[in-house]
Amino acid sequence: MGFLGIGLRIGLFVLLIIAIMLSPLACTSYDDNIDHYSRDVEEYKADLFMPALDSIGEYTSAAYRIKKDEGVFPHYSLRLIVQYEEAEFLAEKQRLETEYTYLDEPQMSDDCYEMPVIAFSTAGFDFRIAVFEDTIYPKNFGMVGISDEKCQIAYLWQYDPDLDYICEKDEDRTAEMIEFLNYHFGMDEL
Repeated sequence: MGFLGIGLRIGLFVLLIIAIMLSPLACTSYDDNIDHYSRDVEEYKADLFMPALDSIGEYTSAAYRIKKDEGVFPHYSLRLIVQYEEAEFLAEKQRLETEYTYLDEPQMSDDCYEMPVIAFSTAGFDFRIAVFEDTIYPKNFGMVGISDEKCQIAYLWQYDPDLDYICEKDEDRTAEMIEFLNYHFGMDEL
């Protein structure tokens, strides 16, 4: 079996190892079935932030989406957007003022922002960052977005244990936060 045969086998073995290592990186999936919402909230331990569907008033529709990246560094993003008639929307908007505690200053360590902003606007929503019992920015946190124009409320929850920061101190914090939302929640697709 000469040198070429051994080299070919080693090369194929190395390619196989690389393929096995990279295959989990391509394991991103999406689910938009609202019937799976409660199960996913429980399974991914988002229940301290994500509301139960029967606790958010009389809505006209609810759109749900989860992004699951089950690769080497798994992360999960849940998005619930709820549509209301105007009167119910105003009541829900008022309820949200006391339903959550909201971040009052950006979170920074060293030269990086774990949470670069406390509020920002994108995709027609005005977002505020929530604080809840097990919040660890940016690894595990939620935010609420309100669209007065559309009478919609968006609940976004992120879990990424390997994410250390959203942006560095010299970057545009709002732009980086919007890019973060577009990547994890597809807000630019709405």
